[in-house]
Amino acid sequence: MRPPQWATRSGRRLDLDAFGTCFLNAWSRTESRFLKLECWQSYREREVTTSQAAYERGDIREAERLLRQESEAERSLYEDVERKGIDYARIRLVQEPLTPYLDYELVAYRIRVRIGENIEVVRCDPAMRLPDEDHFDFLIFDRHTALIHDYGEIGLQSGGWMTHDATVIAELEKRAIDLRRLAVPFEEFTAAV
Repeated sequence: MRPPQWATRSGRRLDLDAFGTCFLNAWSRTESRFLKLECWQSYREREVTTSQAAYERGDIREAERLLRQESEAERSLYEDVERKGIDYARIRLVQEPLTPYLDYELVAYRIRVRIGENIEVVRCDPAMRLPDEDHFDFLIFDRHTALIHDYGEIGLQSGGWMTHDATVIAELEKRAIDLRRLAVPFEEFTAAV
């Protein structure tokens, strides 16, 4: 499911490398808020990460070791959040029963929470088809930039769109804030799983 046209029509289409570059540029300008919405219940990176491959073959201890290494690469981002006082939230929509991918993600999230990431979880009706027209993956950097992921129809990221359109960013921000009101902290979610 591609994001709806209203969210992408004013944006610039990016391949995966350009998407990463735009992330770094937008992050360097972020001063007060970063919101990340994740909706896909199953997802595959273009290149399978070694941690995901280890998890899929049942080597949980190795997957955890590799996930700790992967998360260390982002420690400077969490330090920026702390130093700048940025309102940072990963808002994760979850349907139960959890997919094998989300089981793997929970392992990663436990590690990331320990090093400072704020993860908030919204339980969704299992009958919903995620992503949908109202729920899709995006990132908001203050109110200056939004990156909207493109996972095609199968959950394989091929890039996305970047927009500076204030109307689009305001609508995305409203969606993220509305979902945050329904969210629980990651620790509270995992205590109930």
